[in-house]
Amino acid sequence: MNETILSKQEKNWLLERRVTRLADNKEVQIYPMGAERYLSASLFGTQKSSYNIQSDIAGKNILVIPGYGNSGFLFAQAQAQSVTVYDKDPVTLAWIKAFKKYYHYREGSAYPSIGELLTALTKWYPPIIALPFGNYRNRLFWALHPNLLRRVYIHYMLSLVAHALQAKSGDNCELDKNIQFYTGTINKVFMDKKHPEFDTAFVPYLLGVRNGIEQTADIVPFIQKLLTIVPKGHILVTPTNNKKEFYIVGKSYFITPGYSNMLDIPELQQYLIDEDRKWFRTQGLTVFGAH
Repeated sequence: MNETILSKQEKNWLLERRVTRLADNKEVQIYPMGAERYLSASLFGTQKSSYNIQSDIAGKNILVIPGYGNSGFLFAQAQAQSVTVYDKDPVTLAWIKAFKKYYHYREGSAYPSIGELLTALTKWYPPIIALPFGNYRNRLFWALHPNLLRRVYIHYMLSLVAHALQAKSGDNCELDKNIQFYTGTINKVFMDKKHPEFDTAFVPYLLGVRNGIEQTADIVPFIQKLLTIVPKGHILVTPTNNKKEFYIVGKSYFITPGYSNMLDIPELQQYLIDEDRKWFRTQGLTVFGAH
């Protein structure tokens, strides 16, 4: 296991409870959401998917870019040999690094650890967990408004990180998994003359989405670059469908290139390995490779 080191600046952000990105001051995506819940269910067999994602993870060296949410932890728990996480926002990465470093930290045996809170947040419906405060209110949230209960768990998890930073016992709580973290874009991978090769790359909510890599002229070379460091494996991209779950009130994410599906981009069709158009309802998963 590689020990996770937090810089002085990262520690300052964590102690300040900064939860906005440097570039645009939008909220960091550091906790599990619906996409991570679906991914977890697919990895651990509680969700039937037409694409067998487990075969791309177990025993493999995984690249995750961008690295928000807990997908890197899920891959490590699904028996990946190694997980390398890249994200261009250093605040996002500071929190994800802290979650690994203090994964087993808790305030007492009666209360949950950071890792147990992450697990609870990955459930489709959050379970009731005893906290040092507000348990009657939390039961009401659980029954009436589970998203409010999730917010309680998230805020408590962030406070635990601050406590762990200040406690000597926090140094012995790291998750024993091979996960490494780097701030930067895919270009940083190529700055190393001995840039690594991976078996699988996972690219969530980056290509064809707002504030990501939006245009076809940038999406195609991104995939082609990835193929040089995943020469024999698979690149898993989601979302890839511009289709709403519900016709009127639904939301779609793959919208900026102007195609209904990523495979409608002609330059990418030669790299197609597989696709699952029903991945996470209608969002879609497309698998690329060098063949």
